[in-house]
Amino acid sequence: MMFKNSIKLLCSNFDKVWKLLVYHILSMGICFGLLCVFHAEYSNILNYAFTESNLGSVIEAGTLYGASIATAITKLCNFVIIFFQQLFVGNIGIGVYFCIIAFFVLPLFLNIGKYVTCEMMYGYMSSCQKQSFTGTFLKTLKGSLSYSIVKVIYSLPFNALIALCIWAFTRIESPVFDYILPFVLVLVPALLLSYKSIFISGWAPAQVVYNHNTLSSFSIGFRATIRRLSKIFSTSFVIYLLAIVLSILLGVYSLLIIIPIISPLVHIFDMVAFFSSQGMRFYEDADTIISPKKLEEIDKIEDAKYLL
Repeated sequence: MMFKNSIKLLCSNFDKVWKLLVYHILSMGICFGLLCVFHAEYSNILNYAFTESNLGSVIEAGTLYGASIATAITKLCNFVIIFFQQLFVGNIGIGVYFCIIAFFVLPLFLNIGKYVTCEMMYGYMSSCQKQSFTGTFLKTLKGSLSYSIVKVIYSLPFNALIALCIWAFTRIESPVFDYILPFVLVLVPALLLSYKSIFISGWAPAQVVYNHNTLSSFSIGFRATIRRLSKIFSTSFVIYLLAIVLSILLGVYSLLIIIPIISPLVHIFDMVAFFSSQGMRFYEDADTIISPKKLEEIDKIEDAKYLL
């Protein structure tokens, strides 16, 4: 039901897909502009890593055969490793600057976009109200900035673990494993991202709905998620699994379509999961109101002390 409700809400609020996409493009443009300060150094390193890893052949690799996918992902990992090796060997300062922009500033912008989307969805789900992205962005900037800073720092270990797992699997040299690798690289990231969603899926919705500070909102969101742990985990797994599988089967260019849709879908799912866990009624579209079970219907007696 959560997946179906999220899809229906996405369709009835598809304007938010375009607004979020424009925001993401602007955010990446700002970060690209900041990186252009050292564009000559980055360009030389990128060209060297691209040539050394033979990444250009990835475009020619098939997408339906295990060995081809394994080769493509291995070359992509090699490209990233060579790039960062050359980056820090050449100039540590430039390397640190790149990491700050790529792994802190850009995610900071993206998480602010998530918070703004959740705020707009709260208006729609609670009262079928449409809000402008810019107005909501300015109105919630204080709360979204604090949420984004803490979440970026909190998410770094999870993201590093996913990257480490992908790298470790591509280091295994075995003709047989080449055919197993695509399945591993689909299931493992999907499972890890779903596990991550258990802790953070209710975070932004809790702060938006209850207007608490960032740290207390994390606690509220986590307790809400625990109430429907299995449903939230399984639905998150389906969403991430579909995104990864479609990206592999359709090729790298499909990311231009998949990412702009998956990103708001995940944000909307977080809101649906939170509303459902809290027993809060919400608009699915202008003519349909969903009434989840009340807290007293889903909580066990021993969990009564956790009622919000």
